[in-house]
Formats: sequence, C-alpha cells, structure tokens
Amino acid sequence: MTELLAAVSSRRRKSWTASLPRPTAILMVIPLVILVLLFVVYPLVKLTVDAFTEGEGGFSNFAAVFASGAIRNSMINTMVMSIIVTALCLILGGTLAWILATPQRGWVKGLVWAAVLLPFWMGVVVKTYAWAVLLAKNGVINSFLISIGMIDEPLSLLYTPFAVILGMTYTMLPYAVLAMYPTISGFNLELINSARILGSSRTGAMLKIWLPSVMPGLVAAAAIVFAISIGFYITPVLLGGAQVPFMASVIGDDIFSFFNYPRAAASSVVLLAIALVVLLATLRSVGAKALKGGLGG
Repeated sequence: MTELLAAVSSRRRKSWTASLPRPTAILMVIPLVILVLLFVVYPLVKLTVDAFTEGEGGFSNFAAVFASGAIRNSMINTMVMSIIVTALCLILGGTLAWILATPQRGWVKGLVWAAVLLPFWMGVVVKTYAWAVLLAKNGVINSFLISIGMIDEPLSLLYTPFAVILGMTYTMLPYAVLAMYPTISGFNLELINSARILGSSRTGAMLKIWLPSVMPGLVAAAAIVFAISIGFYITPVLLGGAQVPFMASVIGDDIFSFFNYPRAAASSVVLLAIALVVLLATLRSVGAKALKGGLGG
C-alpha cells in the first residue's frame, strides 16, 4: 500500500508538458506533410512544368501571355486594384486594430470584434452576392439615395472597379486586422506618453516611435492582403463582370472557353511568381524573425 501511494505521489509531482517525444511528433506530422505534398506542392510543380512543356514549349507560352492585350489589361487591373485594396485594408485595419488594442468600453470592443470576425463566418459567394444586392440599380443604396432626393436616376455602381474594390476590401479587411493586432496590442503606450513629456508632438511620437515598432505587423498584413488579392476570382466576376477583368477570370476563360491550357498555365505561373516575389521581398525587408513577431509568432 505504501509503495502504491508513493508511485501515485511520484506521478503527481511530474509536471505536465506539451512537448511530445520525437517519434510521436514525427508520426503525427507525416499525414499533414503527405497532404501538403499531394494537394499543394505537386499541383504547383506540375503547373510550372506544364507552362514550359505544353504547347510549343519553352518560353513561347509566356510570350503569348504578354503578347495578349486582354491579359496585359487584366494584369494591370489586378495589380492596381490589389494595391488599392491593400492600402485601404492597412488604413482601415490599422484603425480597427488600434481600437481593439487600446482601452475601450467592453461593448465597443465586442462590436468591433464582431464586425471583424463576421466575414469569416460567411462564404465568399454569400458576401459577394450581398454586395451585388446592395449595389444594384434597384438595390438598397440606390433606393435610399432616390428616396431622400439626392439622385433622380439610379447610379451604375455594380460592374465597376469601385464595386470590385469594395467587395475585395470587405473580404480582406479581417486578414489585415488579425495580422496587425498582435504587434499593435504589444506596443507599450507609455512610450508615446514619455515622448510627449519630453516635448514631442503626438504625431511626431506616432511616426518616430509607434510606426517603427509596429512596422513588421503592417508589412506582414500588406504582404498577406496583396498576395491573396491578386488571386481573387469570384468577387471580380460577380461585382465587376467583363468590364473589370482580373487575371484569375482570364485564366478561367482560357481553360473553359478557349481551351488554351498552355497559356492558362503560363498566366498562372506569372501570378504565382508575383505573389512569391512579394512574400520574399517582405521577408528580406523586415526579416523572418521580425515578421514572425509581427504576426504574433
């Protein structure tokens, strides 16, 4: 009996740890690695190989991509609108992250968190169709403006760059907030107060102290938003239509309408290369360690 109690007492004295033995950890990771190899690495490698081997092969498919005026136009639209969406997400997301990170009333933070997380609970098709209903000529916005006498005829809000940017910003804003929140919430606000005591203006303190401290989070948010935005498909199709072509929609047309898979593969590789360049430039500019800290890692 005494030996049993001693054994139980010895087990209780052992502190719990989240670390797993190496063999167990490897066994648990293997299924994930297999899934990533099958559904991420292999498709990307095959796509890249096809871009150089299908059709006439070599760089001919890439030459066809840049020789097409429609693809060049869609590429310009994609880059410009993604940059605008990134800038808007940084401004709006930074404001929301600041509200969440600074002392506020409980109901204010709860309302902001609900507004930030709500888009995650809806599918992209549902969110996009909601904006289509709001922006249509007989939609809520035009009906309201006509009812208060601001306009006589409905505005053409749908199938415009404005509609696409609005829909994309709404979708990407939560990503920006969640990327910036760890850095902004970890900033010591007393540093700003100390700077002001020493004679700095509030704007000067924010620019010289706050901004450099939270820069990794801002850069991480910008990279994430831009890299995802250039691959948008559903939102530009439903809110922009043929008037606002995006690279993803042009790639879809090449595959399903023109049956030009080699050019579609080359266009996809170009889009992938742009995203990788942005992410690598982000790592180089702020460093992997700072970027991990900016994301709360």
